[in-house]
Amino acid sequence: MVENYMLLSLVLYLGGFWVFVSKRKHLMNMLISLEYLVLSIFLLLVMATVSLGLDMYVGLLYLVAAVCEGSLGVGVMVSLVRSHGSDYMDSLSVLKC
Repeated sequence: MVENYMLLSLVLYLGGFWVFVSKRKHLMNMLISLEYLVLSIFLLLVMATVSLGLDMYVGLLYLVAAVCEGSLGVGVMVSLVRSHGSDYMDSLSVLKC
């Protein structure tokens, strides 16, 4: 049963990575796909600790780091929308700054 969940998390990771690579038009899409990747890795981590019979403290630390990463991403997106007016990635250019 645990092996099925580990395979599911691998499929979820590959799907999230495909969305991250192919849908690069808006920053919000990229941030959501990154969070999807983080949650699929968390599922893999939890299933690995359950199958080995270990404690869940590593999963808790991973979730704390994931929340910090998510809040930083939202902060970057808010500052981008305030400075450029949208989260459209094609409107950004190093030469325009």
